[in-house]
Amino acid sequence: MSFAKHLSECALSIRLDTLPDAALHIARRAVADTIGVALAGRSVPYLTTLEATLEITSAVGEATLWGAGGAKASVLHAAMVNGTAAHALDFDDCSTTMGGHPSAPIVPAVLALSEQLDASAGQAIEAYVTGVEVETRLARGLLPHHYEKGWHPTATLGVFGAAAASARMLGFDAAAMANTLAMAASMATGLKSNFGTPVKPIHVGQAAHNGVLAALLTQQGMSANPEAFEHNYGFFNLFNGAGTYDIQAILTGWDGPLELLDPGIAIKQHPCCGSAHSAIDAALALVSEHGIFAPERIASIATQTHERRLAHTNRSDPKSGLDAKFSVQFLTAKALTAGRLRLGDFADDSFLTPECAAVLPKITSTGHQKEDAYFGQVSVTLTDGTILQADASTRFGRGPTNPMSDTELKEKFTDCAAGTLGEQGACAAFSACLALQPQDSLVDLLQRVSAKEAC
Repeated sequence: MSFAKHLSECALSIRLDTLPDAALHIARRAVADTIGVALAGRSVPYLTTLEATLEITSAVGEATLWGAGGAKASVLHAAMVNGTAAHALDFDDCSTTMGGHPSAPIVPAVLALSEQLDASAGQAIEAYVTGVEVETRLARGLLPHHYEKGWHPTATLGVFGAAAASARMLGFDAAAMANTLAMAASMATGLKSNFGTPVKPIHVGQAAHNGVLAALLTQQGMSANPEAFEHNYGFFNLFNGAGTYDIQAILTGWDGPLELLDPGIAIKQHPCCGSAHSAIDAALALVSEHGIFAPERIASIATQTHERRLAHTNRSDPKSGLDAKFSVQFLTAKALTAGRLRLGDFADDSFLTPECAAVLPKITSTGHQKEDAYFGQVSVTLTDGTILQADASTRFGRGPTNPMSDTELKEKFTDCAAGTLGEQGACAAFSACLALQPQDSLVDLLQRVSAKEAC
C-alpha cells in the first residue's frame, strides 16, 4: 500500500459523530480566530495587489472574500486571498508539532468549498479536523529537519492539510484522497528565505489554493503517482532527505488522542513571529514587576532564545513594520518600553518609535541549545548597575495548558475584525462562530464576515 493511501485511510477514520465535544469547541474557536486575523489582514496593501493580479473583480464566483464588502470570487481564488489574509499579520494560531500555523491553510479552503457545496457546519468541522491531523502528523515524522533545512511548514505541510480537508468536503474515499495528497506533493512550497516579506503570507494562500486545486483536479479524473511521497524523487527524499524522516511516526498513533487536543492548538497573543514570544513574555514579566522601562534607564539588554528560533529573528535593524514582526530585538524593546504589543504597533510609518530607536542599539541577542526550544531569557542592566532578569517558555501561544478563554478570544477577534465589520458586527460574527452546531448552515456566518459595515 502506498504511503498516500495509508495516510488517507488513517485520515478517514476521523468522523464527526465520534469527535469529542472538546474537539468541536476547539474547531469553532479556530474558525473564529482564523477569520478574525484574516479580517485584520485585509489592511495590508499587497492583498490589493494580489486581488488585482488575480483579476478578482472581473472573475466573480460563489465564494466569499472575507471583509470585502460582499465581494465574491472563485473557490480557488477565495481560498488563496483569504488564506493570504489569514497569515498576513502573523497572528494566526500555532502548532508546536507542526512548527507553524495549522488553521490558516485549511479554514479558507473549507469555507470556500462549503459555499459551492452548500455544506453544513458539521461537514466543515469534520474536514477541518481531518486537515489538521494530516498536516500535524506529517510534521511528526519530518520535523525538526524539515524546518531547519529552510522550508516553511505552514505552507509545505499546510498544503496537505488543505488537500485532505478539501477531499473530505468533496466526500472522497481513500483512493481519491490519496490521489489528492499525491498531487499536492508537487504543489508544496514555501521558503524561509522570504520570511519578513509579503511572500510569506502568500505561501499560505497558495497552500490553501493548491489543496483545493488538487482535490478538484482529482474530482475531474486527473491522476498522480500514488508513490509521490516515498519515491526516490518523492516528497520525503527531496524535501527532507534520506535518513531525516520517520514514516512510522506519521502513520502510527491515529487511535490515540487527536493532535488537535494534545498538544493542541495555541492561540497567539502577540501579533508577530511566535519564535520571539518567549523573549516578549520574559520582557513583559519584567514590566509587570518593575514597570515600563524608560530608555535612559537602560545601559544594555541581553536576550537569549533557542538558536533555531534566533536564526530568523535576529534582525537588529528592522526596515519595515513587517520586518519588525520578525525582530526579537525590536519586539523585546517594544515590550519593555510600551508594556504590550498591539496590531497598530507595526505600521510602516510609525513602528520605530523614539523609545524603540533608542533601545535597539543596546540589545545583544544570542542563541542557546537547551532542550527546551521555547525557553527565552531577557536580562536588563540599568545605568545604576542593577541587573534585572526574567525567563519564559512560550510555545507560540496559549495552548491547552494555559488556554485563552472565550472572552479573551472574543477580545482578540473584536480587535482584529472591528475595522472591517464594526464593533457590533464583529461581536455578532464571533458569536455566530462559537454557536455553530453540526446541522447548521454556514450561510449566515459567511454573510456576517463579508460586509464592511456592522451587521
